Amino acid sequence: MNKNTFTVLFTLVSTIINIILTVATIALLALVFVFACKMLGCNNGNVVYMGLLVCFVLGMFLNFYFFSKLTVWAVKKFNLAPKLNSTFVARQLPEGAKFASQLPQEKKKKTVMPQSVLEPEEEEKWNGNSTYQNFGIDELKRGLEKNNEDAQALIKEREEEARAWEESKKNKTE
Repeated sequence: MNKNTFTVLFTLVSTIINIILTVATIALLALVFVFACKMLGCNNGNVVYMGLLVCFVLGMFLNFYFFSKLTVWAVKKFNLAPKLNSTFVARQLPEGAKFASQLPQEKKKKTVMPQSVLEPEEEEKWNGNSTYQNFGIDELKRGLEKNNEDAQALIKEREEEARAWEESKKNKTE
């Protein structure tokens, strides 16, 4: 099971637990309020309804607090942080950055070319032995040196053709 699947499963289970905890918190507060009303002798219906509304709102806020504490406890107790997606841990849990920093960082994958396909000049580039970023400058220099020799020969050839053409033009005008 990968991290994303485990995170979705953890979210589903924690949502069900959250709903059960919310209902239990509100019901417990309502029972305490109703018991307190009976002990104090509150017979006014508006007071009871307003008290139950306050119990509902207070139950929701208390549930937010209890559920966040329960989630942090479960992640620490069962060591779930390495199994959960690191963005979920950092975003959802209080002190999430602490958990995210404790997760082992995945090593960056390095491309390793087999020696059979490497040219001698490329070996340094792929193995990373150079102290500067090359950007292919060495290859360009080697290409220019080779092309420079070819270019010198081509220039000499063209100069000879130009002289021959000029001489033929002079011969025609004379």
